[in-house]
Amino acid sequence: MTQSLPSPVEQARRPRRLWWLIAAIASVIAVAVIAAVVIIGQRPWLATNVTIPLSYVGDDGKTYSCTYDYRTSDRAPMPSAVADNMNARDWSQTGQLMYEWAKTHPAESWTTQDELPADDPQSTRADATWALAMDEYIEFPAWTVDTAQGTEYELWWEVRDGSTCIDGLR
Repeated sequence: MTQSLPSPVEQARRPRRLWWLIAAIASVIAVAVIAAVVIIGQRPWLATNVTIPLSYVGDDGKTYSCTYDYRTSDRAPMPSAVADNMNARDWSQTGQLMYEWAKTHPAESWTTQDELPADDPQSTRADATWALAMDEYIEFPAWTVDTAQGTEYELWWEVRDGSTCIDGLR
């Protein structure tokens, strides 16, 4: 039983094939990593349109502050005129107004189903009261967007880490 040795041409082809295979795999991995970084870093499907900073001085003399980011998706974006209007507003006194209102309108006095009840296990009385004050003082102009699924409206808000507005109501 004799084995024939590969010819010099075949020996030369194997390293080139292996190199091309390695280069192709590395390219696919690089493209996937770059795409993941771009998608995770930019969250293109959810963009911050409006940022609202609020602050107030509580009855205890401490200053409480919070910042809210309002977002819409690329599928149903906020019209730029709405975002410009909300971002241009002077919010400097709104936090104090909300605090004063919240003290006289605690969440447990609200009974409609649209508000967050004070006894909701996901919320405390202070959370619910502050949420009601936000509904009272932060109103966006109405808008809808025509999408493939019909006329839609989307708006999410998120409080930034380190915000203390709710703490002054506890």
